Amino acid sequence: MFKALIVDDDATSSADVRTALADAGCVDIETAGYDQAVQLLDAGAATGAFDVAVLNLVGADLQRLQRLARIVRELPLVVICDERHIEAVLLAGASECVTTPVRARELLGRIRAALRDRAEVRHRVYRERRKSERIVALQREKSNLERGACVDPLTGVANRRHTLALLDSEWRRSARDQAPLGVVMIDLDCYHAFNEQYGHLGGDECLRRVCEAMVHCLRRPSDLLGRYGGEEFIALLPGTDAVGAKIVAERLRVAVEALGIPHAASSCAPVVTITAGFASLRATGDLAMDRLIAVADAALLRAKAQGRNRIEGDAPLVQPSRMSAQRWERFEPVHADPWFADQIPTCLSEAHAGARAIIQALRDDEPRVILRTATALLSTARELGLATLEQLIADLERAASASEVTAAREAADALIQYVTHVQVVYRRSHEPAHPVAS
Repeated sequence: MFKALIVDDDATSSADVRTALADAGCVDIETAGYDQAVQLLDAGAATGAFDVAVLNLVGADLQRLQRLARIVRELPLVVICDERHIEAVLLAGASECVTTPVRARELLGRIRAALRDRAEVRHRVYRERRKSERIVALQREKSNLERGACVDPLTGVANRRHTLALLDSEWRRSARDQAPLGVVMIDLDCYHAFNEQYGHLGGDECLRRVCEAMVHCLRRPSDLLGRYGGEEFIALLPGTDAVGAKIVAERLRVAVEALGIPHAASSCAPVVTITAGFASLRATGDLAMDRLIAVADAALLRAKAQGRNRIEGDAPLVQPSRMSAQRWERFEPVHADPWFADQIPTCLSEAHAGARAIIQALRDDEPRVILRTATALLSTARELGLATLEQLIADLERAASASEVTAAREAADALIQYVTHVQVVYRRSHEPAHPVAS
């Protein structure tokens, strides 16, 4: 059985349709004039209360039909019309047509066909939605697996495979841009003796704390700390010459020593320390990436031979400065999964350029450029989960779209300051673990 709504302003003809529907076995029938039916259906009050709407079309008033077809949406619309109007009625949005005079069996057949079509459409939509949900779930699972595969499970930083992949990418960028690429090879001093003294749980927590201190020493979004193996780490420093690599290496050493983790079994200090070797090269066609690692590793071996808890590498002499172990935080640091280490720097760079482009578009009175630029930046920031960046871009877009020049310039300056100075920490967070034995 089905419920029907008859849309007809003529009481006489609607009575005939009601009789035909009753003869077809429909006992739940409601009749409404066209304007009343539009109000009901437009408000959504009747779309779920009926299985089918039957419109008795007078003449060729297709505008009424088109308006009703837009309103009923998923509700099948069976139209009673003159035979010569069938093609136009179907093009206007009718689900099925019944010619006059109305025959009960034909009306029933058309209604059943419309209901069957609606059921098939609903089933297809449901099936496609379920398929889409499964695809999204599989894509999310695949992404999670890929992200997990690039993280060292103990320290949360990039593992060796992912780090070397990023280093290879930066090496190729160095060749394109003719920019220096710096690395720092890091080794925890007397780590095996620490494990023997404090146990493996203490050793694991030591690695986590040392790693936490070191990742906060890398101040640019393009810098990254990765675990190279065992107690060895490597810091990637794109666009950094030997002097800059030396400064970062010493900052890392000071930060770890400042932790004050007791190490009674160390041969070089009463606390946990690191030894580091740094290097910086410009990629050329006859120089392999392995050469950069080899130079830094050789510097690390020299530092170990000289007594540990020191840095070594080839760099011009610079005026010595006092290194601080305090964290550098002009803005709240962004904590990101290592998986995004090759995406976030690009996003921040594009946001910097986008802020300038929006201000220029505001001067040139080009609102479409403002909208296009802001939309692209907002989409990328949202995908990467950069909430503060997203808010700053949205503030700039609102001010520029409203032609508020002063507010837009202030918003652009705030955005540029943020992307220039924000610190990004590429490390997956961990639950609190066992403390290091003291």
